[in-house]
Amino acid sequence: MSVINGKAYWAHVVSPNTTFDSDGVWSVDVCNLDKKNVDIIKKDGLSVKNDKDHPEKGDFISIRRNVRRKNGTLNRAPEVKDAQKRIMINTLIGNGSEVNVLYSTYDWEYKGRSGRSADLMQIQVVDLISYSTDNDEDFEEIPGGYVSTEEDTVKFAS
Repeated sequence: MSVINGKAYWAHVVSPNTTFDSDGVWSVDVCNLDKKNVDIIKKDGLSVKNDKDHPEKGDFISIRRNVRRKNGTLNRAPEVKDAQKRIMINTLIGNGSEVNVLYSTYDWEYKGRSGRSADLMQIQVVDLISYSTDNDEDFEEIPGGYVSTEEDTVKFAS
């Protein structure tokens, strides 16, 4: 097992991402990797990526854990901890949060291809940038602008 440090992007650790896998996948892109972390990843036989369309990510690796193993049994969710090693529950990790990530490696074969991947075991949040789903921050209040009244509200059939 290895631990690397970087900036988290697209962290799906509270609930798994089901976009491409109906069972779900816990995942995180660990970005802005320095030479020390790149060396750890390469020593583990993994590939470091660099997306020219997203230069803010710099060198990065995608680390994931499937919800369901090949044999159908369930994996445990990766543990998410704060800087004091206390378990964090239901805290969404925003892009740019500084994290330490513990992973193990495994070899795989699929449809004539093979490789090595990282299995997401734990994430320690060193510096949290909160992820917000609150839409109230999308607009500013405009003094003197239109204000709806109860009569303006659309009535739905009940």
